Amino acid sequence: MEILKILEFLIFLIGVSYILIQCWQTITLIRYKSINTDYRRKESELPTVTILVACRNEEHNIENCLRSLIDLNYPKEKLKILVGNDQSEDNTLKIARQFESKYDFIQVIDIQEDSTGLKAKSRVMAQLDKHAVGDYYLVTDADVCVNSNWILGLLSNMNEEIGVASGTTMVKSNGIGGLFQEIDWAYFMGLLNVISYSGVPATAVGNNMIIRKDAYWQTGGYSKIRFSITEDYKLYKEVCDKGWKWNNIMNNDVLGYSEKTNGFIPLLHQRKRWLSGGKELPWYWWILFGIYGAYYFVSVALVLIFLLKFPVDNYLLLIPVIKWGLQSIQIFNIYRHLSQKPPNLLKLIIYEFYLTLITISTAIFFVLPVKTNWKDRKY
Repeated sequence: MEILKILEFLIFLIGVSYILIQCWQTITLIRYKSINTDYRRKESELPTVTILVACRNEEHNIENCLRSLIDLNYPKEKLKILVGNDQSEDNTLKIARQFESKYDFIQVIDIQEDSTGLKAKSRVMAQLDKHAVGDYYLVTDADVCVNSNWILGLLSNMNEEIGVASGTTMVKSNGIGGLFQEIDWAYFMGLLNVISYSGVPATAVGNNMIIRKDAYWQTGGYSKIRFSITEDYKLYKEVCDKGWKWNNIMNNDVLGYSEKTNGFIPLLHQRKRWLSGGKELPWYWWILFGIYGAYYFVSVALVLIFLLKFPVDNYLLLIPVIKWGLQSIQIFNIYRHLSQKPPNLLKLIIYEFYLTLITISTAIFFVLPVKTNWKDRKY
């Protein structure tokens, strides 16, 4: 029984810590407002921008991505789209070349091996940036489609002090897996915005970000930044270290839609890549990760204790109920800020089981001696 008391204390301590974090997240999301400096002005005053798109084996997605970029509400004479084909083994390059032949503002770069030691998307960016023009660089991926006001929305949140900003990406909710990945991405995007809005650097999302040209080249560009499989965070950190401010934006204009990750194991590889690259994150991130992960382990322990009919203080059973309630309020507010229809209560209940499964599985998978598989390459 002594062990049970110790376990109850741990459940209480971790549960209350998590709920306090949830209260902070909830209050911040309710109060959240975008900077939204008006950038909807005369075309002659709009800056020239370059969009950088990395792609590898994306024959099923690259066409939709490029069509969404072509349809952007932005003057084409002030737009350049650079597509970096990262040694694709399918028809990605062929499809991209077809668009290049039709639109003079699209340029396709076939990415080559070099001596920089860079890999994956970092190498793509390092070879694309030499062709970039304009005052701002925007970055997305070949499996993402953006809203028509994407450029204007990002520019509207870039005041003179901000060097890097990140929009909001959600997963297309096709199928059961897509639905819960959509909620999961929205919930994570909300956390990034909470941290950023609280005045603390968070990170950028590599498929939905904007960098001021001056800030980018002050870092030396990707060719001077040490390789990381989370290249978005590395660039974000380097820009912030140079004294620039940051921003994470949550509104409908800056919304991007990513294709879902197919399969449970690929989903674990995706999250292991994020955590592996996040080893350089500041200490407060890892406190959050620690409390976040520990909560799901102790919540499962609490359920087992209850099912096995061991005596347990009833107030402990309130912890998961309060946590779920606060989490649901957050998700409703995130969808409200994005002008999207929120999931119903049944889906939010099922999402809690999904979140428990994916969190515990990710924690276990992260410590296993298995290399991260990303775009058919291992790291």
